[in-house]
Amino acid sequence: MFAIGRLIGSVLAAIALAGSAVAQDAALETRLGEKDFESPPASLDQLDWLVGQWVGDGIQGAPAMESWLPPTGGTMVGTFVQETSGGEIMFTEHLYLMQENGTLALRLKHFNADLTAWEEKDDMLTFRLVALEPCAAYFHALTLRCADSDRPGEGLVAAVRMQSDKPEVQELVFRFERPSEREANSCPDASTTLDLNQCFADRLTVSEERRAAYLAAATEREAANPLVLEQIRGSEKAFEVYRDSECGAVWESWKEGTIRTMIALGCQIELTDRRTHTIWRNWLTYMDSSAPVLPAPLPTR
Repeated sequence: MFAIGRLIGSVLAAIALAGSAVAQDAALETRLGEKDFESPPASLDQLDWLVGQWVGDGIQGAPAMESWLPPTGGTMVGTFVQETSGGEIMFTEHLYLMQENGTLALRLKHFNADLTAWEEKDDMLTFRLVALEPCAAYFHALTLRCADSDRPGEGLVAAVRMQSDKPEVQELVFRFERPSEREANSCPDASTTLDLNQCFADRLTVSEERRAAYLAAATEREAANPLVLEQIRGSEKAFEVYRDSECGAVWESWKEGTIRTMIALGCQIELTDRRTHTIWRNWLTYMDSSAPVLPAPLPTR
């Protein structure tokens, strides 16, 4: 698996940095910009459909996950996790979708399961925007698009073009869906509504415990900054109020259905996982390529 990851990194680095005059093939997911191409005008607001958590099958059919946070200061932060067939981490990516010079660029770094980086300390892969369409962003050799442009947010296709000696273009294509769309299969041992409710309640407990652990690490790291600690604790209280209100509204909307409790618990799990990721991003990572204090939190399953 390590060899597969290194191969992916090397070929992506080669093709992401190269120009091309290859004609576009409508059957392919990815596009290449012509030599010295100029990126079109674009803003992060046009990619609001990308925000959230996505799960699907990745390399060799093993699970893969991708998450994107709402824009902060002209940047959308994302993470990608590729598992092995045995359920361990094969590699992860830390992604920045950045608005600059009136257009967009996507930058990323790869990490092994032990948090060692593939790229050198100050190096990263950069994908320039080739075209922006409704519910689709085509970067040079990398694509992010809605699975169905008429139903934004219900499915995501991510594709990268590989450098290859074969005559046919080689692509890695990932097809994701929202975790909520897989919830019916996320508790395989549950056979009744009560079983499903208990399964989701147990998952919420796991999500809450992880959030508490990441919060404890954050407060320990900022122990010498009482004002920062006060603000972090205040944001925690605000988050709890927001989650209770949002997921309470979800329950109210579904109250006539038998799966109302499962849907509301799923809402709490998703928002709790997002909060944990925010804590990790803001307080447990570094601006350079130093390993974070704790690993990037994965979606609770």
